[in-house]
Amino acid sequence: MAIRPDSTLRPATGPAPRLSPLRSARPDAGLHRGGYCCPMHAVMGAFAAQREPARMQVGAPESFADATPKQPSRFCNADRSATQDLYDSVDPGRAVVVRDARVLTMVNGAVLPHHDVVTRDGRIVSVQPTGQPLPADAVLVDAAGRTLMPGLSDIHVHLFVSGWAASMSVMLKDAGDGSQYLLPYDLLLFLFLANGITRVEVMAGCPDTLWMRESVRSGSLVGPKVSVGSPLIDGWPPLQSPLMSYIAMDAAGGRRAGELIAELGYEFAKPYTNLPPAAYDALMETCHRNGIRVMGHVPKDVGIEGGVARGQQGIAHAAELFFNEVGPSRYDEARLERLARLLADSGTWIQATVAVTNRVEWLMDGKPLKSPDARYMSRLQRTLWRDDSPLIGMIRADSSRKKFSENSYELTGRAVRAMTAAGVRVLTGTDVPNPHVVEGFSLHEELQDLVEHCGMTPADVLHASTRRAAEYHGEGAADGTVAVGGKADLVLVDGDPLADIRATRGVHTVLTGRTLLRRPAIDRGLARVLAAYDAMPEPTIAEGGWGEGVKSE
Repeated sequence: MAIRPDSTLRPATGPAPRLSPLRSARPDAGLHRGGYCCPMHAVMGAFAAQREPARMQVGAPESFADATPKQPSRFCNADRSATQDLYDSVDPGRAVVVRDARVLTMVNGAVLPHHDVVTRDGRIVSVQPTGQPLPADAVLVDAAGRTLMPGLSDIHVHLFVSGWAASMSVMLKDAGDGSQYLLPYDLLLFLFLANGITRVEVMAGCPDTLWMRESVRSGSLVGPKVSVGSPLIDGWPPLQSPLMSYIAMDAAGGRRAGELIAELGYEFAKPYTNLPPAAYDALMETCHRNGIRVMGHVPKDVGIEGGVARGQQGIAHAAELFFNEVGPSRYDEARLERLARLLADSGTWIQATVAVTNRVEWLMDGKPLKSPDARYMSRLQRTLWRDDSPLIGMIRADSSRKKFSENSYELTGRAVRAMTAAGVRVLTGTDVPNPHVVEGFSLHEELQDLVEHCGMTPADVLHASTRRAAEYHGEGAADGTVAVGGKADLVLVDGDPLADIRATRGVHTVLTGRTLLRRPAIDRGLARVLAAYDAMPEPTIAEGGWGEGVKSE
């Protein structure tokens, strides 16, 4: 049963969903004895389904456990007031012309100076030299020599919806369900479009993100195209909260997870690190039988070779190639090159997620956390991710996790270089909202890292974020390009990203289907985001175990 957009878009009502029956213990007790990898994962997400303190299971389930929310939250509603005046909607049948652009076609590297691109009803109908006849009633976008290219893709996001806010709010004093720290969902999606991102993939889905996907498809919400994966499918102990995870312990549990994914309309399954091999095998068989792709972590007891042999189509981080390795094997260049050749030969997709490995390494090494776009982090996140936050202190005190982040940024660069040399199909993603990874903005940092740290060319990076992402989602031969027949998901930027990848930040106009977002409206919308954050109450980290009186600046 897939989530459908509510035709009347009424707010969801009634009590928040309850957890499935699980044996209980105090959520702050025995974090490591309970098997959680670090205090952050034990606490974050553990209270998402209800305002009263949730109870987490002490011991492993016999086969399968599901404590994920079952219905969209009350934040899935009809309020579009934050963005409705930002977008220009083009009437059906009317053409849009981007005039006199420098066009990066993403077709065999072709660059077309001084060209007009004509779209109608969400499709590109002409790419022609400037000066040729144009439709008389067309909506004009004057490119004035700017660069036009396909819209960008973030293939690894965790949209900051109600569950995330509630999970973080438990660490705060008098924060309730955390709803006061949420952006309206239309404004959240705007942040991606404002950064030229016309496609996102949600890597741990829930009813709210399924609702957002269907609402964008139906046109009741304006936003990037949304693809939604399953909750995490993990074993015991789960590395993330049970409220965002299916826990499968055996073949029956793996089959049940796969059946739920098909029933609820998730587009792919996301296996996770502690999933046992028997459960993984059954999950894979069920997904293959139902035509569901698999993109996620590779369980540590399965390994990269085992995942490829079982038909896992995608891997969610370049860091998976070394994450579970310690000692010399972690730094073995020959091993990286062998795995890269294996992934290339098997056609396995991989998400780079370079920038987030930098953040994790900073966090565990005690380096100052920072982002060039920190002002677009919510007030809640700015408080919890401050360097003097008790949460950060607890994470850094957990020395057992340091081995997983050791030199992770440098090693990710090596892994991407090896995969690029081997011809692996690399995708662009950010893993937002990890510490100082910012919705929309951090993709530009990711693209820059892929060029400057990982040695990819700007052309290859842009191809990965456009045409390759369309291929990954099984779209048409012209989609993800600027060519006749392709989808009209386009972004016009100042400057030349082929000469300087940082030019992707200079978004001038975004066209998605029959909707235009122009620079003045982008600026107004970003000002509204900042105003919304400023209007949020100032968070105070709760007393007892977290410290007292630590407030945001």
